[in-house]
Amino acid sequence: MEAAAQSHPLPLLQDIDPGVRRFLDARFRSAADLATASDVEAEIRGHCAELEASISNLYVRLQEAAAAYSSCCEVAGSALRGVRGGLGALKASGSTGAGEEVEVRTEQMQFEQLPALASEVARVEMVREYAEMALKLDSLVGDIEDAVSSSVTGKLKSPVDNSEKTHHVAIGYLKNIEDLLASVTTTRPQWTRLLSSVDHRVDRSLAILRPQAIVDHRSLLSSLGWPPSLAGSKFSSIDSGKQAEIVNPLFSMRGDLKSKYSESFLALCNLQELQKRRKARQLKGHDVGNQLRQPLWVIEELVNPISTAAQHHFSKWAEKPEFVFALAYKIIRDFVDSMDEILQPIVDKANLIGYSCREEWISGMVIALSTYLVKEIFPKQIELLQESSSSSDVVSTAYQARVSWLSLVDLMISFDKRIQGLISATGLLLTVKDDDSWQRISVLCVFCDRPDWLQVWAEIERQESLNKLQSAMDLEKNWSARIQGTMLEYDSDDCKSPLITSAVHQTLSLLIDRARPIPSITLRAEFIRMSAAPIISEFLGYMLRRCQEAEGLTALADDNAVLKVSQSINAARYFESTLTEWCEDVFFLEMENLPVNGESGCIFQQEINHLKEFRVEWADKISTVILRGFDARSRDYLKNRRQWLEKSEGPAVSRTFIESLDYMQGQLSKLQGGLNTVDFVTVWRSVASGVDQLLFGGIFTSGIKISSDGVERLQGDLSVLFAIFSAWCLRPEGFFPRLSEGLRLLKIDEQQLKDGAFTDKNWLREYGIRHLTAADTEKIIKNRVYDA
Repeated sequence: MEAAAQSHPLPLLQDIDPGVRRFLDARFRSAADLATASDVEAEIRGHCAELEASISNLYVRLQEAAAAYSSCCEVAGSALRGVRGGLGALKASGSTGAGEEVEVRTEQMQFEQLPALASEVARVEMVREYAEMALKLDSLVGDIEDAVSSSVTGKLKSPVDNSEKTHHVAIGYLKNIEDLLASVTTTRPQWTRLLSSVDHRVDRSLAILRPQAIVDHRSLLSSLGWPPSLAGSKFSSIDSGKQAEIVNPLFSMRGDLKSKYSESFLALCNLQELQKRRKARQLKGHDVGNQLRQPLWVIEELVNPISTAAQHHFSKWAEKPEFVFALAYKIIRDFVDSMDEILQPIVDKANLIGYSCREEWISGMVIALSTYLVKEIFPKQIELLQESSSSSDVVSTAYQARVSWLSLVDLMISFDKRIQGLISATGLLLTVKDDDSWQRISVLCVFCDRPDWLQVWAEIERQESLNKLQSAMDLEKNWSARIQGTMLEYDSDDCKSPLITSAVHQTLSLLIDRARPIPSITLRAEFIRMSAAPIISEFLGYMLRRCQEAEGLTALADDNAVLKVSQSINAARYFESTLTEWCEDVFFLEMENLPVNGESGCIFQQEINHLKEFRVEWADKISTVILRGFDARSRDYLKNRRQWLEKSEGPAVSRTFIESLDYMQGQLSKLQGGLNTVDFVTVWRSVASGVDQLLFGGIFTSGIKISSDGVERLQGDLSVLFAIFSAWCLRPEGFFPRLSEGLRLLKIDEQQLKDGAFTDKNWLREYGIRHLTAADTEKIIKNRVYDA
């Protein structure tokens, strides 16, 4: 009875704390639960013991921090007392000085001590700042470690406990620490040990916090029903305009579940933003480019489970890759709107600058599809190509293998175009325009990691294109017929190119269009070098064989042979102009100065040089043929030395020379109709230069004596020559400088010739002689015969 009287009465129900009341209600739901009272008491006592141990630990740490702070204060106080004593000594020595010598000594002493005093004051101030910063950071890091430890302990005791708030508290502490560390990095970069010490402790906390936050987030996704079912009956037709029957769990979130998911999503975004800041601070001063950018963690958690579920369906369609691309596109399209409407606002709230949920969702799914292609689809394609080379029916099997490969590439290019349409549907472009960003949204990125597959692709494209062109090149009518109006922006003149150039141009354009979607400038250049450039070289080789065949049969003396060569020159001119124009396009300008181009700059510079060399070489051969014919027909004219001393009774024109000119004019007129304007100008100028040299050597410097009547005859002959070339220029005499100046010398009166004056440079310049040497001038003057 006395024991009962001394015991404390039980508190009333309304006096019990609500938290305690909920705890008791949860543990004692019925009278039978009273048997576990001792277990509950042991659990409470154990929890109390943990709390007391934690408090004791905190008390010890607080004492250590206070002792450290006290020690720092004592050091600072001692230093300040030393400064105060030094200043007092300075004051006393200044006031008790007597005489000029003492004052000078005192001022000198003060001047010498001031830098040391200032340095000591600065050192003390820095020690104080360091101590304060160390204490502040130690306190914050301790708060983080406590929060993380509390979260882990809570999870072990109650797995269903909501830890989003704990995560937000820990992330808040982390942000405060990062702000302080960023300030220290800017103002006190020499405190490297403090920075590394804090980073090490923070990294240990993050190593626990991030996995725990991801596990919690995955648990919430699972409770939402993610990933949704991908059963075929729940999908509408890909190409039909019907609404998809699949249910998007992100749109169906409601109430507390939606709130929890948003908090978990925001916690992961904040954690990633914090990690991005830390990496930027730690790598400050280094050229990291776009390496700090990582995929959005929260979107990865959406992509991974649904891509894993999709691969179950992909495995059924190994022989039907078009179904794989159709399902992948449908998954991306059906969920992309929820990324903008539901998740993007949360990402913006977390200040994750430069991230688009739409892009990240598309990128994640595209990378997952690319990974599947690399592991499952392309190895089978390579195996098929290898088997075709050893098959008994090599031609048919190899053709089927190439068609299968090209069909797969067509599907990839088409898929990329549809994906780009999804990205640009909102009116926004890529957040970062570079190869790395482009590769994240293109399944053609598989070639970036496997250049050997790119080489296989380029080889197949080249072989297929050559097979189609070979028959067209062998058809003679494609060389005789011309493309009407083949004028290029680069060259306004008509190239008169044969019809075959249209087929080759179309083939090259198709190959270049195939290269455009490749998400790497270097790989685009390599693909063009491996596929398009050999087409040009092959076509140039075919033209060379045609010209050599024509030259070998008739030595280009036949009009048909010259026409064949002219057609090839026109084709070379057309492609030289086309390639030069292409190289000025932005698409090709990006490829300049790449290793694949060597030192040439433009990606087609080597081919342009070869085409130019071919064109110049064969145009020169045509000029040589015309000059050879002119030389053969004018030999009698040049051998007749008497005509220059005889007095002409009829017209002052040589008949044999007219026949030679008629041949040359006929050849040039035919050539003008078949050769493009630019190369025709080159040919007639070359012919004019050759004729100028031939006649000058045969008449003026061969020792022939020329009388006044001979000068008149020569002037008549040359006037006919100049008249022929006046059809192609306004002043033909300028293209025959030796003949014109030689004739000018012959027409000078004998009285104007002084002894040896014609060898003087000033005299020559006065009479307009600029292309003849003094020796040539002297020889011409001495061969002039004047009438008595």
